[in-house]
Amino acid sequence: MNTVRVQVPATSANCGPGFDCLGLALNLYNIFSFTPDENATEYTYTFEGFGADILRAEDPKKNLIGFAMDQVFATAQEPIRYGHITSETLIPPSRGLGSSSTAIVGGLLLANALVKHPLSKEELLVIANRMEGHPDNVAPAIYGNLCCATGLKNKVLNTVISIPPELHFAVVVPEVMVSTEYARSVLPNHIPFKEAVQNVSHASLFVTSLITHQLSNLSVALDDNLHVPYRKTLIPHCDEVFEVAKVAGAYGATISGSGSTLIAYVDKAHVQEVAKAMGAVFTANEIENKIYCLEADTTGALII
Repeated sequence: MNTVRVQVPATSANCGPGFDCLGLALNLYNIFSFTPDENATEYTYTFEGFGADILRAEDPKKNLIGFAMDQVFATAQEPIRYGHITSETLIPPSRGLGSSSTAIVGGLLLANALVKHPLSKEELLVIANRMEGHPDNVAPAIYGNLCCATGLKNKVLNTVISIPPELHFAVVVPEVMVSTEYARSVLPNHIPFKEAVQNVSHASLFVTSLITHQLSNLSVALDDNLHVPYRKTLIPHCDEVFEVAKVAGAYGATISGSGSTLIAYVDKAHVQEVAKAMGAVFTANEIENKIYCLEADTTGALII
């Protein structure tokens, strides 16, 4: 059979106040391909792009792409088809842009293209949520746009909200590693009731402002009490980056996922200026960084 090739978008989870339930797909992609080999008895890998050296050094039997493929074959009740997997990583790994979720979703799509009775997106999301532990990255990776998702015992409830085309995203990725596990370890066990109520209002305002195109509301709606105040201590100069983003014309800015990536929500006219200003903060402090001017991905993962 011919090689199957899929692309999966980067995702920015939490979107400020939507901890573990909101996620946004961005037009930056990892690409995965699979060539079946009827004589193979395991998956073999080629890694290219960001983090390729790290991935080559890991145990291939624990790779998320192959593990996700196994889950689809098992769910479809079909024998595993082994072969060669190529991973082209364009999304910086371990930076809060959903790189691990792309591996999960990429593996799901690769296997789903090979089974006789392909699983639905809803079924793929259940598997992805089970593997990831929460749906805020995997849902937008599958569906695109903004996803509001909650995982239940045997299903995931997910709604998809179209991102206004006038909304763009200035993204800075500093050379600062923040593991998801460590970023969760700094979160408090309790927060004041008043702060929790404010988060509910901000998350609601965030979603409804996108629906109604009232983007100026994002200057308030992006504010968070659950994770940003604690995680920003792990990212040098975080508050300064947020401030210069607003001065340069952004509606607001927040941490993408667990960091260290920072993302500003901005109109098209200011996106390049905002991205440059954000990157300049890290550069001035001798921290290497990459900046991106991105838009929402509106289709999610697909076969190419």
